[in-house]
Amino acid sequence: MALLIKPDGDQVVVRPQDGCFSLEEMYDYLECGCVQIIALHDGRLMWIDEEGKLKPHRINPVATELLARAGGIPGDYIAGSALVTEISEIE
Repeated sequence: MALLIKPDGDQVVVRPQDGCFSLEEMYDYLECGCVQIIALHDGRLMWIDEEGKLKPHRINPVATELLARAGGIPGDYIAGSALVTEISEIE
């Protein structure tokens, strides 16, 4: 069970169509064409729009906090939605 974290703070549980998320599904959820992966401190994976900071996305405070806990660069942030998955949910 994955979690889609939106910039406004909404968190929606999402499930892959065929047991594992395809790249196309991630692109749809994140509204992007290229994803970046961040390994979180608890073993989950956070997928974000690789070019999110170049687009008119809003800062995502919840995802940014996850990034900070994962040892991200101080002052860095996530722009746009983030998809948090278990490793087993990825093709």
